[in-house]
Amino acid sequence: MNAAAKRISRLINLTATPLLAVGLLAGAMQSANAGSLTVDIKGDVLDKGTVMLALYKKDDKWMGKATDGRVIPAKKGGVSVTFDDVPEGEYAISMYVDENNNGKLDANGIGIPIEPYAFSNDASGAFGPPSFAQAKFVVGKEKTTHVINLK
Repeated sequence: MNAAAKRISRLINLTATPLLAVGLLAGAMQSANAGSLTVDIKGDVLDKGTVMLALYKKDDKWMGKATDGRVIPAKKGGVSVTFDDVPEGEYAISMYVDENNNGKLDANGIGIPIEPYAFSNDASGAFGPPSFAQAKFVVGKEKTTHVINLK
């Protein structure tokens, strides 16, 4: 496994346990200057498995500990998830489809992911995941909708 492939695998390898733990902290996100964020994930590869989604705030360690996360059953054609009471600010999303429901992003022999994955803004990195700057978007006081096209 080459270094870039190891980095992708390590950084995107979200599991249900950390996502659920982070989800318990969602109440701490409430603010007078908060809005809602709806994430629409579209793509033909959503016909089986579970969508693992992590939401990162600008101050979080990108691809480290997320502000919030969701585990959603995949559904052909797409899925949608809403985060309520999201404080204004810059955010980014990483997600993958755990097609075999084993709780990890599977990779081939050299570490390249073999399950679908994506980032907000449909961002991609050259030799690893995109930077936070490439994937970031803004959540304001009003409802924000962000679309991710999974390929």
